Amino acid sequence: MLFWGFNFVSMKILFPVMAPSAVVFWRYFIMGAVLVLICAASRQSLRIPVEHRTAILLTGFFSMGIYMVLFFEGVKRAPAGESAIILATNPIMVGVMSMILGREPKSTARVLGSLVALVGVALVVLGRPDALVVSKETSERFVGDVLLFLSAIAWATSVILAKPVSAHVKPLPLFTMSMLGGLPVVAIYGFAEAFRVNWGAFNAWHWANLAQIALGSGVIAMVFYYRGVAELPASVASLHQFLVPVLTTLFAAMILHERLAWVQGFGVGVLLVGLSVNVGLIKLTKKSDPGDQKPEPLLGSEARP
Repeated sequence: MLFWGFNFVSMKILFPVMAPSAVVFWRYFIMGAVLVLICAASRQSLRIPVEHRTAILLTGFFSMGIYMVLFFEGVKRAPAGESAIILATNPIMVGVMSMILGREPKSTARVLGSLVALVGVALVVLGRPDALVVSKETSERFVGDVLLFLSAIAWATSVILAKPVSAHVKPLPLFTMSMLGGLPVVAIYGFAEAFRVNWGAFNAWHWANLAQIALGSGVIAMVFYYRGVAELPASVASLHQFLVPVLTTLFAAMILHERLAWVQGFGVGVLLVGLSVNVGLIKLTKKSDPGDQKPEPLLGSEARP
């Protein structure tokens, strides 16, 4: 969670010397190479089962392709803390889409929790100073917020696609193999800018944050996350989703000097309450229908690549 929480700040530090598209491009290949080596060292097969090939590639298309473009472009325009708060809606998107598709039973508690959480996000977005004042800055931030919201939907789509496959393929090889699906998007999005980077403009702080984005949040955090999910009860593992926006807000305040207005702080509280109801940490009634039971954490449903 520390890696994922700091990731938003690292991006803000790196963007002045490296375009978002270039970061996505180089991160993809650095991260992919390391993950392949880890799978080889741990003797985990990277052979894609024929019967699951389409689902795995589509998972990567959305998670390592579409999501990445929307995510990085969104963070470029929106404050780091605000970005993390909006992305905390990932589990909500997964739950709603699962119910719509009939993957999970319909749940009144989850629907109400989702609505409350979205109200919290609205307070965070609209509660910032001068949010309703028309200007280039507010327009850019609004576009960033919309892109981040769409990125949460893209990630949720990848989770829905990956869930059936996760019963047959181990998490780390599945995630590594799925990266192939995102390659066309990454290549189109980042190839040109990737070779225009002025590496001479980098200082040690820039290199450290590039390593954090590619290896810290992209590899170490993912490996630790899946190991933690395997070792912990689902109820404990799902609690981590609350830490990312809180940690990001703290890091952004310390390093980027970002501050949340009191309305935004209240919105964060509303969001956390909604998420708590959504994942079953807060029960609305003593007796609930099967759909109101706490859901098992889906593969990558809370993860932040």
